[in-house]
Amino acid sequence: MIELQSKKPVLNPTKNHIFPLLLLLATALCAQDNTRNEYQKKLFNDTQETLEIHDYVVVARLFAFVHNMNQKSEIAQIALKKADSLKSIFRKNKVKSLIGNWKWISKDPDWVIRDDGLVGKMITINTDEMLFFELYRNSKKWKLVKTEKIKFSKNPESYSFTEVLYSNSQVWDYNIDKDTGELTALYIGDKIEEGYSEMICGTLVLYYFKLQ
Repeated sequence: MIELQSKKPVLNPTKNHIFPLLLLLATALCAQDNTRNEYQKKLFNDTQETLEIHDYVVVARLFAFVHNMNQKSEIAQIALKKADSLKSIFRKNKVKSLIGNWKWISKDPDWVIRDDGLVGKMITINTDEMLFFELYRNSKKWKLVKTEKIKFSKNPESYSFTEVLYSNSQVWDYNIDKDTGELTALYIGDKIEEGYSEMICGTLVLYYFKLQ
């Protein structure tokens, strides 16, 4: 297991690490089979040093690339374990940050009256589940409409590796705005037989504020 450390502002990750690694990636893609193992080892060692930048999503993605270069090699198995360890850590951190009761913020104008009588939505998030509630006009209590086990998408092209995969195959990304404290739920796309689809037209985003 890899131990995370607090961020240090003294290092510029883009300037000092990311560009050279991207160049190495491009070179590795063009390498012949007899030299690919050398590039794999070089990239693995450089990625180890890149842990200093504390952008663990980037590092996990680099370790995953190391693994994919030659999945049968011993170093590939080590890289895969390191990538999985990092994913496990920042996924736990993500869930921990989301725990609580979140009430929906309607972005509709005040004068809009919904035909379905819906007047409120709420999500209760714990370490294992997300519970979705709705409140309707003239109703005295919240109605539980859906429960989702927290299951992360395994899309290898994920931006954050923390998107949640619903039971209906929808993929959503949950994040907290550092400035407003609001929770945003962004619909990414769907898990399909061939892999993962992406939302092309428009953007579906829901906003919530945390109940005390």
